[in-house]
Amino acid sequence: MLALLSILRLHKVQAMMNLRQVLEAGAAAAFAIANPELHHFADTDAQGLLDPSQALTKKRYQWLDQNYRQKSDWIKGKKDQINLSTAHANIVSSESTFRVADTGDTINAPFFDIEDEYTVKTDLWMTGSIALTLVDFFYGVNQGRNVMEFCADFTRHVGRLAQENETLIAEIKSTDRFKLALQNLALLENELTRLTREHATGAL
Repeated sequence: MLALLSILRLHKVQAMMNLRQVLEAGAAAAFAIANPELHHFADTDAQGLLDPSQALTKKRYQWLDQNYRQKSDWIKGKKDQINLSTAHANIVSSESTFRVADTGDTINAPFFDIEDEYTVKTDLWMTGSIALTLVDFFYGVNQGRNVMEFCADFTRHVGRLAQENETLIAEIKSTDRFKLALQNLALLENELTRLTREHATGAL
């Protein structure tokens, strides 16, 4: 919900950091359905304080990797995507909050992101897609354990939402903007391949 609201109020970085928290919490929640004991989530130090150590986090991810490899890879891939593009400061992500006038003598750095309807819609789609995938993941882990109670027609609702999700991403990919981005990416990859080949043969 926080990610959704952050997208709508044009705070993309905050939204993506919220989504990273969702993915991490989602991984922990899926693990907790099968392993609810406290000692899997926090150690207690000599003063009796809880310590959510990284070692325990690593063990939870290892368990997910061993038992639900596809979903574990999906969570890692989404986190990597967010970390690479938005969650850490970089010159590319600054484009949404920083503009220099054509004359070069004026800088525009608004409090909110510079509004881009296409980006807002794709971010909303990603938020919905992550939520949908996680609840489906919880449903799968819960099978045979019955730790969580799902409504009787849960699978029908999820199936309908999954179809809507596919329709929306198809619309996004059909736009000229998306196609141009793919073309530019292909050109960049070809150029990198050429430079790498030239470097390897000593042509540079």
